[in-house]
This record gives sequence, structure tokens and C-alpha cells, in this order.
Amino acid sequence: MIKNFDDGRSKSFFCKAATLLDLTALTSSLDKATRKIKTDKIKQNDVKKKAQILKEIINEIVFKEGVELVKKK
Repeated sequence: MIKNFDDGRSKSFFCKAATLLDLTALTSSLDKATRKIKTDKIKQNDVKKKAQILKEIINEIVFKEGVELVKKK
């Protein structure tokens, strides 16, 4: 995730996701993000858009599984 999707602001989010989600969910989210990037014809060097896509997909999984990735105030 960090190698291909880190926009300079998402590293801690991806690290928390890798720690708290199971491997199947992570693999699925990466596959889904990769397909969406290809379908939407996002350029490979558009890291900001790629990060946004993966974060949205991970947030969907987090919501469904009831996992908390962000600290509540």
C-alpha cells in the first residue's frame, strides 16, 4: 500500500489498516482499488487520486466490520 498508494499523507492510515484488518480484506481492497484505477483510467503517477480510491475502499470495509481506524476526540 505504501509503495503504490501513499500520497505523503496516508502512511499512518495504511499502517493502521494493515494492523487491524485481516489479510483477506486487505488483499480484496487492493485488488478492488487496482481495478477501479484501471477502469477510471487514472494515471499511475497520480498518487493522490490512487490513495483516495484505496482509502475509500478501506473505509467501506472498516465500516462494515466495525473496526475503528481513527481516534475519536
